[in-house]
Amino acid sequence: MYKINDVVVYKRDVCRVVGREKSGFTGEKCYILVPYHNTDGSTRMQVPVSNKAGHLRDLITKEQLLELIKETPELELLTNKPANMKSQYANLLKTNEITDLIRIIKTSYERNRIRMEQHKKAASVDDEYLQKAEGYLYNELSVVLGMSFEEAKELSKGYKVVPISMEIMSDIR
Repeated sequence: MYKINDVVVYKRDVCRVVGREKSGFTGEKCYILVPYHNTDGSTRMQVPVSNKAGHLRDLITKEQLLELIKETPELELLTNKPANMKSQYANLLKTNEITDLIRIIKTSYERNRIRMEQHKKAASVDDEYLQKAEGYLYNELSVVLGMSFEEAKELSKGYKVVPISMEIMSDIR
């Protein structure tokens, strides 16, 4: 059970628990969540405490992040079938797994790299889902590592996916 001010992930969005109340619709006990970076509190979400749909989870821990960095090279790319890339990407975005975000990012980068080598422009579906996946990933990492979204994104330069320099990895530990 989460407490007031806990930071959680709900459907890929980092949120803060600001309260609990009984739903006027279902009568269930619900968490009241606000997006983490929404300081004015204008957006509020009611999520059942039971979390039957499984959309609510803890933030990744620094330890899990280190493990994820180690696993990243072994994560498989999606099957490169242009006819169904959008549905593959969309299905992965529906899951609650950070590894699925990384698979989207790795696949998009690789598909775009190949297209560029063939003197073609990047595929719009790859760019669309790359931006979404990076946004969700960097948003969560920025909160976990206590830095801005842009700083979390900056960490990725020079690496393929979830790039963390050795100095930062030692800080995480």
